[in-house]
Amino acid sequence: MALLENIGQATQSLVSNPLRSILTLIGIAVGISAVLYVVILGELTQRRINERMESLGVNVLSIRPGASYMHGVHTGGSVVNLSWDDAREIDSVSTVVTATVPIYSSNGMTKYRDKNWSTRITGTTPDYSQVDNSKPVVGRFFNEIEMRERAQVCVLGATVKDELFAEESALDKTISVKFKRFKVIGVLESKGESWFNPDNQIFIPLTTAQERMAGKDYLSSILAQLSASDDYEEALFDIESTLRRNHRLRDDQANDFRVRRQDFYLSTIQDTNKELAEFIILIALISLVVGGIGIANMMLVSVTERTREIGIRRAVGANRLMIMIQFLVEAITLGFAGGLIGVAGGMAINVIVVGDDMIMPWFWMFNSVLICMAIGIIAGMYPAFRAANVDVIEALHHE
Repeated sequence: MALLENIGQATQSLVSNPLRSILTLIGIAVGISAVLYVVILGELTQRRINERMESLGVNVLSIRPGASYMHGVHTGGSVVNLSWDDAREIDSVSTVVTATVPIYSSNGMTKYRDKNWSTRITGTTPDYSQVDNSKPVVGRFFNEIEMRERAQVCVLGATVKDELFAEESALDKTISVKFKRFKVIGVLESKGESWFNPDNQIFIPLTTAQERMAGKDYLSSILAQLSASDDYEEALFDIESTLRRNHRLRDDQANDFRVRRQDFYLSTIQDTNKELAEFIILIALISLVVGGIGIANMMLVSVTERTREIGIRRAVGANRLMIMIQFLVEAITLGFAGGLIGVAGGMAINVIVVGDDMIMPWFWMFNSVLICMAIGIIAGMYPAFRAANVDVIEALHHE
């Protein structure tokens, strides 16, 4: 009953000074809202990064040519040294590489009727669809027969389809790719942007890209799919051994190729995102400390204004502990109310900004209120101690 009475008195005290109470509550609420907004946005970003990682293909390594040097000076280009034979040998030699996909890519213009679009033209094999987790939402990927026949067929990325066809169906339509006519046999699902836009590509048979269009026999890259993520070190050893032998590199020569996981850049973005989120949360928590200072200031002013009330309560039998508890409860009530308002504000902001994809951070919601109550206790400790030690005689004569 005493606790309920203290809570009632605390509420009455806050209501009796509405402007001061509101300003103090805003200081607490803004900090909590900022924390929740950052946490929810961080969780949403993390989920989207995970989806991007999955869309890039599971346990896939990307093998690319190394940098080109002339007389020991970096020329800014890449060496021309990867071949289809390299891909085949890696696949046959390594027991942990389940598939290799050779790729030759270049940039070029595509055209459909009066619409033009610059995109990346990727020549590859039918295995690319499975290894890179590129699934057609309309039509299909090209097959081995079309590979052997150097067929002029293509599969569009989502961005290319939207730019050339908008709402119109692209299936079975004929488009111009680098001034050659290609039949659209499929459209891939969107993967979304990461460090580049994987949807802004057109996929054609590798034989068509190398022989009919470019007249080249080398590759831009090779994708190697692993049987499990734990096989990375063994796969790296197999790939390096095979390519160094094929490229006739001496022991004292560096690799003329690079091997990286496809999710390397997204992993870097993921780590950076976590560090940035932690930094912003720290700033938001500092704003909570400022809110705590506001509570302490309000309670000190309250002690000064209610000196006579304290004296009367002491005179009619209230001991120092009771006075101290009264002011502590007021500070905790202020922190608790500010926490609730902050949680409500944070969720409202996220509903507006994030929408239906919002994640409910129950852990942070619950702990935000506890943090505010803890701030109330810390901020109210000194004012409560000061109120409990007010001299009774001086308090009764205070005007």
